[in-house]
Amino acid sequence: MRMTFLKTLLLICWLTTAEVNAQSPAPTPTTDEIIKSLEKSGALDKAIQRGIQRYRQNQIKAAEDKQQKEGLERAKMAKNARAINSNNDFIYGKPDAVISIIEYSDFECPYCKQFSSVPIEVVNQMPGEVNVVWRDFPLQFHEPMASKEAAAAICVGQQKGNDAFWKFNEGIFKNTLTNGQGLPKSNNIDPLQALANEQGIDIEQYKACISSEAVQKRINADIEDGRNAGISGTPGVILVNHKTGGFNVLAGAVPVESLKDAVEKLLAAKK
Repeated sequence: MRMTFLKTLLLICWLTTAEVNAQSPAPTPTTDEIIKSLEKSGALDKAIQRGIQRYRQNQIKAAEDKQQKEGLERAKMAKNARAINSNNDFIYGKPDAVISIIEYSDFECPYCKQFSSVPIEVVNQMPGEVNVVWRDFPLQFHEPMASKEAAAAICVGQQKGNDAFWKFNEGIFKNTLTNGQGLPKSNNIDPLQALANEQGIDIEQYKACISSEAVQKRINADIEDGRNAGISGTPGVILVNHKTGGFNVLAGAVPVESLKDAVEKLLAAKK
């Protein structure tokens, strides 16, 4: 069937490029003669190139349409993200900033480690306009260490406040070996506890907190929130404009320039 189609195509191509002499019609050419004639004239190569070009254009258009559709779906799901609460969420920057960067992250994710300073840098460059809201999203293949670190950070933050949480957060990312390996041990001291001690914690209160059902419920609530908002990997980022209600979704460890550009576009966008 494919050969028949090819022969038909070649015949049509030849007929549209051949000069017809009505007074002295030439005998019907064979397939080989058509091919040789088309090759000689260059018409076959041109036809093939046009076909390839159309194919590529169709593929690009299909990919763009798919990307646009997926983007709209992600933005739609992002609206399911839990409302930000300054009494419950750990927030870096001005709590009532126009734009919030909701970061769903995993302390043991190497890409999250790479990305961890990026939202902080954007907030520092745009003080008062944007903040970062932390949500825990430990991945199953980084357990149990990812959830242990998430619990430790929550307990430090609950005991010593928002600033202590972000310092502890930075300390984990700076020191973790990632991929479930956790922080390197030294002198048989629990490295998470040693890091928490730097924030001046009450050690007994800290120990009771990290093993509590309440802290695990909080982590699970963040995971469920992320899934409802369409997050499937880390780092996952949802941008929210609290004035217009606009949303944007980013995936992966984007550079500072890309995140800042997305924030600025959401700031400038009208409802």
